[in-house]
Amino acid sequence: MMRPRARMLTLRLPKPPRSGTVALTLTLMITLAVAGTGMLAVSYPAHAIAYVASIDPPRGFGYTLGDVVTERVLLAAAGHEVRNVEQPSSGRIDLWLERRPARVETDREGRRWLVLDYQIVNAPRSLTQIALPALSLRTRGGDVLQLGAWPVTVGPIISDTVVAAVDIASAGARAAQIVAAGQGRDPAPLFGASPAMQPDRGASPIPLAPIMRRIGYALVCLFSTLAGWLGWWVWRNRRDAAQLPFARGWRRMRTLCASRAPAEVDADAAWHIVHRALNETAGQVINMHTLSRLFARAPWLLSMQPQLEAFYERSDARFFAVSSGPAGLPCAELSSRAGSDAALVALLRTLFRAERRRHR
Repeated sequence: MMRPRARMLTLRLPKPPRSGTVALTLTLMITLAVAGTGMLAVSYPAHAIAYVASIDPPRGFGYTLGDVVTERVLLAAAGHEVRNVEQPSSGRIDLWLERRPARVETDREGRRWLVLDYQIVNAPRSLTQIALPALSLRTRGGDVLQLGAWPVTVGPIISDTVVAAVDIASAGARAAQIVAAGQGRDPAPLFGASPAMQPDRGASPIPLAPIMRRIGYALVCLFSTLAGWLGWWVWRNRRDAAQLPFARGWRRMRTLCASRAPAEVDADAAWHIVHRALNETAGQVINMHTLSRLFARAPWLLSMQPQLEAFYERSDARFFAVSSGPAGLPCAELSSRAGSDAALVALLRTLFRAERRRHR
């Protein structure tokens, strides 16, 4: 009995030249070799090493709802710094923890740390032990930092005694509601049956003594500065009143007007005060014909040239005319012999202010 032969599908291709076949075969072999080497280099680095990470562990107890547990991982292995570490993703990781975005910090010694913050998002009914998750942190070079799990304990918001009391009180309140409903009375509300929870812990008091001490120092410096400015201002005014010609003249004029009644003021003395101030400013005796010397010595008086020329004209009319005017005139009406000018005091005041602006 003869066995049936299996049919085979044969694809016949035209035979390329011998030299082309050899070239095509070599090209395919080189391409596959390069691609395979690259794939092996990308997927399975030959020098990848796993290291046990050094950590700065967090406190292992005393946590409750909302607390943040911080774990710090030293970015170093075998005595060398590790860079380009793949950071773990943020978000909820289990029933108890949510991981915040990781960050890198550098301490005073120049060491780099990967900081992982975990926030507790649930509160147990009794003291419970949870664990920060284990991690494998990969570097760009293919090495791995192995980070083991770290246990911590999480406490409830309220103690077991309060929880039991709340359960008992709630059960009693429900029973009272059932009895009241059976007797046709309005049931009592449930919220009054549970005992009060412990109050929140108050914030620690801020030490006020250093703050008050700094405020005292600042106030002393402020008042010392103000007193110094006030003393300097008084000293400057007294110095100007003692040294500047128009300041001395204005002080004499005020003394003259204040010491006597307006009808008894010596008009000639007032005119002499103004003349003396002008002479001291120029450094010599000034009259109508030598007024230019005053402006050469004090050019800041050029803006008042018309007033000064009128003053000397009235002065010549007063002191060198044939007849003299009354000797006693009010201080605000001191003028020439004809009594047509009442601006002597105003002129001296203007000169005094101009001098003060000049020396500021």
